Amino acid sequence: MVSEITKPGGNPEWTLEFFRGWAAVMVVFAHYHSIAHLDPGLLRFAFTGVDLFFVISGFVFAPYLFGRRLQPVPFLIRRLFRIYPLYVVALLCYAGLHWLHGAPNDYFFTHLFFLQTTASLDIAFYYNPALWSLPPEVEFYLVLPLLALLMHRGSWFVWMAIAALLVHLMVAMAFPLHLDPAHPGGWALMSVHLPGLLIEFFIGSCAWLLVRNQPVPFVRWGLLVAGVLSWFGLAWVFSGLFAAGGDQAIVDNAWLRGNLGMLAAVSYALVVSACVGAWPAPPAWVRQGALGLGHLSYGLYLLHNATPQLLQPVAGGLSPAMFAGLCFLVTVMGVGVVHVTVEAPLRQWGRRWADRIWGQTPRREAA
Repeated sequence: MVSEITKPGGNPEWTLEFFRGWAAVMVVFAHYHSIAHLDPGLLRFAFTGVDLFFVISGFVFAPYLFGRRLQPVPFLIRRLFRIYPLYVVALLCYAGLHWLHGAPNDYFFTHLFFLQTTASLDIAFYYNPALWSLPPEVEFYLVLPLLALLMHRGSWFVWMAIAALLVHLMVAMAFPLHLDPAHPGGWALMSVHLPGLLIEFFIGSCAWLLVRNQPVPFVRWGLLVAGVLSWFGLAWVFSGLFAAGGDQAIVDNAWLRGNLGMLAAVSYALVVSACVGAWPAPPAWVRQGALGLGHLSYGLYLLHNATPQLLQPVAGGLSPAMFAGLCFLVTVMGVGVVHVTVEAPLRQWGRRWADRIWGQTPRREAA
């Protein structure tokens, strides 16, 4: 487990769960600030919370790239029950909202099999824009056993990371200057799949390497300051360009086009590597709060865009800020119920099934 990379007795799981929850809250804010009629300023950059998710996945599964044995069958079973049941619940929820509003439920089976990002952005965003990030996450799980085999004990990690970086840069530089959402082209589609995003998972693995070396407090503070300052620097550049010319102003910049997510991932990796293991024994309320936020993170990410649609009939009687706050509160409560009744039980059932099939108890992942 990831606790093996920290000082004896340390348990960084609560820290990772906090970052997972924080990533979800960032994405919720990125979608809700327009509902509340807020000017987000630098926090417009909060949409990169999804890149923090990729970094966390790369961090959690890094041990498999550096020598830990990976049994593909139980690993994939556990991943299936971690990701898919709640995803199906969310998809059914959005399909139900479409039905209530008289909209057609096109592309349902395309989404059901994680194929929504293989044709167009219109299809990818048809039910919920946040669903675009699930296919590359699943792709990473599918290729991880092969990567673990190729990078046994990390001997090939540097070369694979360089290759992933070069592929990412090639995809980023070839990103179309004028994107047609209905026909984005191959390069744009690659940018939202593993070829364009694998480097972000590897950046998370680099953060794991930093934590494994148990950096001293001075180094941790340096990593934290560097990560925070770089994030706000990127946010300042992004917000300024966006205010001046919208998304097209970002696309027109050859250095930022397709690279913002990767640069944000570097900032997040610095912060994660500074914090994981730095506080091995926090007060119980800190640890439990972080774990609770992390447990709700996946549901928040998947379902938060459904709540404004569901509560739209009451929006007229509330101020925009109050309506956004109500949406967030209802989302948290609903996600809590779904976590207890669906997500957690099926996740545990999947773990037990994987154990029975393999005939032993595999190591558990924190993701």
